[in-house]
Amino acid sequence: MWQKLLKWGIFTIVFCLPLYLVRFKILNIPTTLLEILIYFLVIVWLLGGVNIDELKTKIKENRLLFWAIFCILFGASLATFYSWDLRTSLGIWKAWFIDPVLFFFVFIVAIKSLKDLEKIFYVLFASGFFVSFIALIYLLLGRFNPDHRLEAFYSSPNYLAMYLTPIMAMMFCYGFLGLFIKANSGSKESVLLIAVSGFILLVLIFTKSFGAWMGIVIAIGLDLVLWLRTIKKQKIALFLIILLVILSIGILTLKFNSVQGRLSIASRLEIWQKAIEAIWIYPVIGIGPGTFKDFFPEYPLWGVPQPHNLYLAFLLQTGIIGFIGFILLMFWFFRHPLCRINKINLFQFSIFAAMFSVLAHGIFDTTYWKNDLALMFWIFIGMMAVINTESKIKHQNTI
Repeated sequence: MWQKLLKWGIFTIVFCLPLYLVRFKILNIPTTLLEILIYFLVIVWLLGGVNIDELKTKIKENRLLFWAIFCILFGASLATFYSWDLRTSLGIWKAWFIDPVLFFFVFIVAIKSLKDLEKIFYVLFASGFFVSFIALIYLLLGRFNPDHRLEAFYSSPNYLAMYLTPIMAMMFCYGFLGLFIKANSGSKESVLLIAVSGFILLVLIFTKSFGAWMGIVIAIGLDLVLWLRTIKKQKIALFLIILLVILSIGILTLKFNSVQGRLSIASRLEIWQKAIEAIWIYPVIGIGPGTFKDFFPEYPLWGVPQPHNLYLAFLLQTGIIGFIGFILLMFWFFRHPLCRINKINLFQFSIFAAMFSVLAHGIFDTTYWKNDLALMFWIFIGMMAVINTESKIKHQNTI
């Protein structure tokens, strides 16, 4: 019974990621509906009995993963402890690090098979479709922000784009590659996924998010290159890499040729410069999470809560220790699957695409530093952990 409750709790949370927008206070402590759902899930996990031996086994099997998690949490905690705005930093530390990692632990214990993983995939699919459908209603009603960009019920078009981009990349690659890997048996499912990906792409176009477009192009391109390597099509893979570079340059050129694009690039360059200056001042501990806005007193109405770059954000707000943890985490994420490149399955390709989009989009936006994005990031990490465990079990059974 407890196992079923855990799984349904996880499915519910994965679908309801945008519920972080429902905010309130309990005992004067700010929280969100998404956080409350996570806490209920953890309580169910504890009541059902935490299997310590199983957790120890997971840690032994993925030592590098857990060292990476330790470094990230330690770096974020240290930066929070020395923050000049402790209340703001504690809120971010809780919502963007502690809560997602708690969810991750429950995830890797409760989700144990590729069948469960497939359900997670389709729940994310449903969530992305639902958000896109609501955004389409905003589009048809002509409800845009002052810059004539689509943001739907989010407070920024970039927030909508950052949520949908990894889901779109993951679904498209699963559907497109499924046409080849599954052959005729999975063609209907693959066509449906590609069609819905196109629907989400339509919404993304109206967000006018340059980072999202770059993220999608790079993610899908790299995923296809990886697939071509598995089927020994090296020359086609090389051609695709060249095409990917040309497309990226083309998108950059289109962005720079528009007035709004030039302003966007200029503002980002200024933001990145401020972030680098702050890193030179606080190279080890970094600044408190959520305090980057204090480096922009001359723009009280503009406001820059994050440095618009995933890597600068980690280095600046978790310090060098947290940043090392992030690099270790990405090394773990890609290391084992790439070493077994001939045995990569369709799920891994799709999760790669999602993470590729997060990392590529993260050059221009902070694709982790928000409640739903942080949790989604750890969902991808959890999915890869489950796949690695499943692969090891199969390998041991064949020996």
